[in-house]
Amino acid sequence: MATTAPRPPASAPATIAPPPGDATAFGAVPATALPPGPKAHPLVQTFAWSVAPTWVMDRCARQFGETFTITFWPSGMQLVLVSAPEDVKRVFTAPPEIAPSSAGNSPVRGVMGERSVLTLTGPEHMRQRKLLLPPFHGERMREYEQTIVEATRADMAGWRLGQPMRLRDRTQAITLEVILRAVFGVEAERMDRLRSAISGLLAPMHPLRLLLLALRMPSLERPTGAIGRALDELDAVIYDELARRRRQPDLAERTDILSLLMQARDEQGEAMQDSELRDELVTLLLAGHETTATSVAWAIERLVRHPAKLARLQEEIDAGGERYMTAVVQETLRVRPVVPIVARMLTEDFELGRWRLPAGTRVMPSIYLTNRNARVYEAPTEFRPERFLEDSPDTFAWIPFGGGIRRCIGAAFAQLEMRLMLRTMLSELHPSAVGGASRGEWNRRRAITLVPARGARVTWTAR
Repeated sequence: MATTAPRPPASAPATIAPPPGDATAFGAVPATALPPGPKAHPLVQTFAWSVAPTWVMDRCARQFGETFTITFWPSGMQLVLVSAPEDVKRVFTAPPEIAPSSAGNSPVRGVMGERSVLTLTGPEHMRQRKLLLPPFHGERMREYEQTIVEATRADMAGWRLGQPMRLRDRTQAITLEVILRAVFGVEAERMDRLRSAISGLLAPMHPLRLLLLALRMPSLERPTGAIGRALDELDAVIYDELARRRRQPDLAERTDILSLLMQARDEQGEAMQDSELRDELVTLLLAGHETTATSVAWAIERLVRHPAKLARLQEEIDAGGERYMTAVVQETLRVRPVVPIVARMLTEDFELGRWRLPAGTRVMPSIYLTNRNARVYEAPTEFRPERFLEDSPDTFAWIPFGGGIRRCIGAAFAQLEMRLMLRTMLSELHPSAVGGASRGEWNRRRAITLVPARGARVTWTAR
């Protein structure tokens, strides 16, 4: 691209210019090697990554650019993080047999299960993906709209107006209710055991515990202790529900996700076994509400610190519009992604920019850094929904849901849920920042996600 093009307006994403030091400037790709990275002892890198991954990524990006390597202790495991959109595209579009997901070799496998769409690779992953897709696309998704609005209003009825609250606690309760009803098709009052088990699995982790988890990665073992007991309870509830559902005469008429998955057939006409259904249900229950709850909390956390943007959104809601709401959702997911990275494990040497990465390398497209790439976005750290009013996000420069054949199946559902929850809240109530407007809450690591450090503290008043 020409480098003399005029600077785009602040309301639109910038044109992607070539990265500094691309392959054409260095000639032939060198022999296999890893990009540079921090010189601190791997133990220091491991601890910093475990407690403050965004700080590590920001610092490394300033020092090393769009591609760098982090080393873990004591195994010496190395992660190559990339954030140039052209490199992200190359990783996401690589044949799955060359750059498969490495989730199957991470701690999530012990919780989600070896048959989860998140942990499977190759043909088995594609089979599960095809079986899971129908409930999350097209008109089928519209059936959940009333459930989302009802769950939001029911929770709002208990809010204490004028009193500071941790919004993320409430959005998590709402999205859990939504996913329970959407997945099981029952009133959540009957699922108290399930709620309790999920809460145990999602209990906040102390930074030192995160460090211990990082030191023993990869771990394929089922968790023990409190998390293991909560997982046992969750499994018991799910298997009980599967048995109960199979006895119901109206299974073929039901439209909840569980019933649809039980009726789904692959290309050979085979249904999912109970163990497969269990793994997919755990995945949907955990990944299907935690991330959306956090994203809604982040959206309000950003809006209360930009009063003019909040006022514009509420005016649009009152007028029945949708355009600025969509931009707010997209910008929130850009500037505050909940999952900071995704991982691929190279099975053969792989050229990436001016690097030839050796087989066995863990390549991690950084969602956090890619979404903030200064070659794409003007003032990338600023919250500017206006940048998406004219142009849709670039496919490989806006990746809150990952990309390629492993892009999150629930992406459309999550954005629908965000829009409906925000519209319901902001049409009736007005949020204000606790302690006055400031730079806002910083990212705090919670398991594998990034959440508002103080839980998105706000005060609500009636409009």
